[in-house]
Amino acid sequence: MRLWSAACLCLLTSLCVTGRADDQPERIVPIADRFFDTFMEFYRNDPSALTRYPGGLRNITAEQLHRAVISLDTTHFTYLYPMTMRGHELPAVRDTPIRRLSLMAVRGNKLIPIPFQIDEFDRTGLIWIEGANKAPAEGQPTIFDDFDELVFMFRDGGQLTYDPNQHGRVEGRVLHEIRLDSPRNNPRYVYLLLDNPERSEADYVHADLDNGRLDTTVMEMTYNPKNLIEIEHIASKVGAHHSVNVFDSVYLNISTGILNQNVRMSLEGGKNIRAVPIAVKDGPVRASLLVRTRVWYLYLPTFFNQQFTVHFYEQGIMVPSRFAIDGMRTLRYFLMFLREPRIELSFDFHNLDGARVTFDSVFKQDTDRGVVDGEMSEFEQRMAATRLPGDWVHMDSNRGWEMFFANHMPVVEGGLFDSFLEGMSLSMLYRDDQAATLPYERYPGATPRFGFSSSGLPHYVIELLGAMPKLDFSEVETLGEAIILLADNDTQSESKLRAYDRVASKVLSKLRDQGRITNAAELADAFIADMDRMRFTGLARETLNGLLRDAIIATVEDPGDVRHGQVLAEMVRLAESRSVDIAALRYGSMDNTLWLPDWVGEGGPADFHWQVKNPPSHVVRPWIEPQQLIPAEDQEPLLSNPDSEK
Repeated sequence: MRLWSAACLCLLTSLCVTGRADDQPERIVPIADRFFDTFMEFYRNDPSALTRYPGGLRNITAEQLHRAVISLDTTHFTYLYPMTMRGHELPAVRDTPIRRLSLMAVRGNKLIPIPFQIDEFDRTGLIWIEGANKAPAEGQPTIFDDFDELVFMFRDGGQLTYDPNQHGRVEGRVLHEIRLDSPRNNPRYVYLLLDNPERSEADYVHADLDNGRLDTTVMEMTYNPKNLIEIEHIASKVGAHHSVNVFDSVYLNISTGILNQNVRMSLEGGKNIRAVPIAVKDGPVRASLLVRTRVWYLYLPTFFNQQFTVHFYEQGIMVPSRFAIDGMRTLRYFLMFLREPRIELSFDFHNLDGARVTFDSVFKQDTDRGVVDGEMSEFEQRMAATRLPGDWVHMDSNRGWEMFFANHMPVVEGGLFDSFLEGMSLSMLYRDDQAATLPYERYPGATPRFGFSSSGLPHYVIELLGAMPKLDFSEVETLGEAIILLADNDTQSESKLRAYDRVASKVLSKLRDQGRITNAAELADAFIADMDRMRFTGLARETLNGLLRDAIIATVEDPGDVRHGQVLAEMVRLAESRSVDIAALRYGSMDNTLWLPDWVGEGGPADFHWQVKNPPSHVVRPWIEPQQLIPAEDQEPLLSNPDSEK
């Protein structure tokens, strides 16, 4: 049965974690269709029905679940998909106190509040939580600024546009109508209001930082409050296997030389590496943890200390890996110490006999799956020998829920960025073997275990980091400002990036000589293909890609010898001519996301990935109130020809 999804199918039973002592599923009695149909009618009219009817729907059948998703006019992806939009997309709201804003939709033939939140960020793209961030807030705290983010669920939008003459008037003022468009569903509409006091009672996710506990409407998780890596319990809340723990442990090991490859040390998660949750922004749609990573060895002081964000949604976990100026400085400093590192990161599962696992790079037909049975099949051996997973990793738990990891790292097999990884070996890790044990695991064996391992360092990348000019970046906080600083406006002087050019040409000239990239247009396309796997903030994707492509084509004659300073200078010039504020380019992130659908759908994981790549979009429009309807007998006659009375 496919039961993991959809709060429409499971109600909040409690906000406590209740593990089962025997870790065994219980027998369930299917819900009567009459009761289920009654609940669905309530839920279609108001998302807060999830909190008003506690308990009782964990026994829903797979057929009822699928019928519910279809009746809500969602797919199994769009049901769980959270909509996000930045403040600069909502001009009528700019500089408004956040507390004055609310979100509503037409449900049950009236305009009602739906779950939403507005999150703020710091200048480097981390979730902003008062008193917890290293960097200052982007904009003014508590005020809706350009880079604040409105978050709500696609499924909670209404399928009717708001007309106060039909749906009733509400307190406050409607500012924006936001239309949601999906390739697989009819349009939906939500409305942003000013000074309406109503708020939805629905709360899809809750985080308890002190006790290390996360609850959503469909899953529960506990972890060591002092180390997010030490996950203790993950379980579904619905179906026959509800509350049965499916997680064993996270294994992270970094073996490396320090300044000398013969003087080695081993860093292990839980022992030398900690990810400490220090603050949380807990909203009804997502809980965003601000986490501090610490790495130390013996009695030496911490030599790596970075913050990152983890977003927990009802059916998804996102870790946005940022590409920002502060991260570049820290990375260069950290890599200075490493010599021939070997890294292994893996996730051990438990109670998943019969689960089916596959990767994008090895999946050709529906039978291309490894089955968890304690033995490595021929196909599983092939999975274990895979270098890169491709765009996704999929596991059907055979427990009524599935896992789908969407890979957004800008490195694909044979791509431009992949060519710079020479000196570093990468490999996927997959084991289905009861006898394969690791330190610190609680349940011996790999049932299953998957992750990745690497060895060595990409020497071209190290050289590129070392070739970065020794400029004062203390006042530079955005990628756009760095582009302006590094641009070569004086073509007669020695370029600040000439050493960087020489390192890059070692790789680019090989690609040219091999016939893989023969001209500037092919170079631009290859660069953008990898960059498009990341999300950049501050400039629209089409705008940024246009600047990059046109600048490369305008300045590059030989694709094996690129003058990066000239490319950046041309980007700045083009931006000025197109009235684009390039300094607004804040940062980029790899939004690697673990989705937890009840089912990927009839099209399988490849079709689910198509939906991930083509998610619902939005159009923001100022709201114009429809004119009051006038009874026909009171209307003045309309002339078919205005000139006929002359």
